[in-house]
Amino acid sequence: MKQALLVYANGSEDIEITAVADVLSRGGLNITKAAVAPNGATEVKLAHGTRVLCDRNLEQCSERYDVIVIPGGLKGAQACQQSEKLRQMLKDQQDHSRLIAAICAAPGFVLAHDGIITTQRATGYPGCTDGIGNCTGRGVEISEDGLIITGKGPAFSLQFAIAILKALEGPVIAQKVAAGMLLTPQN
Repeated sequence: MKQALLVYANGSEDIEITAVADVLSRGGLNITKAAVAPNGATEVKLAHGTRVLCDRNLEQCSERYDVIVIPGGLKGAQACQQSEKLRQMLKDQQDHSRLIAAICAAPGFVLAHDGIITTQRATGYPGCTDGIGNCTGRGVEISEDGLIITGKGPAFSLQFAIAILKALEGPVIAQKVAAGMLLTPQN
């Protein structure tokens, strides 16, 4: 079973991380929700007030994951940017050619800031993309090597999540989950 690490911080965008958790779960992935929070805390308050009790604090995560997913939300992305543990995990993920996904403010504030994306095609929330060298402005963007998936913002949360699922489990599973959610035309 594929392993997904979903990163949560105070101020993360509610729909972006919730959509990914839902879609990946429907696709059969094993999900670990990890809080980027001080003092080993596992509870976070998302940007629009949703409280989430994560499985563990990010500092307790040492496994290898098939994907690390970082949501946007300005304060959440800033908290992720400041996490040395997350920075180390992303570098390891990149060094071992494993998938990284970020949406909204996170592609610019986290991935570009830490040199994870340099010249790869990417997208992000308008005004948060200054560090993205090849920002396409599309809703969802997949790098040429297929190892980085970025999303523009909240409206693209489900498309972003389906793109992650497709990258990990293939088009058949992704289409099945999308169809079950009425994201594709039904025959």
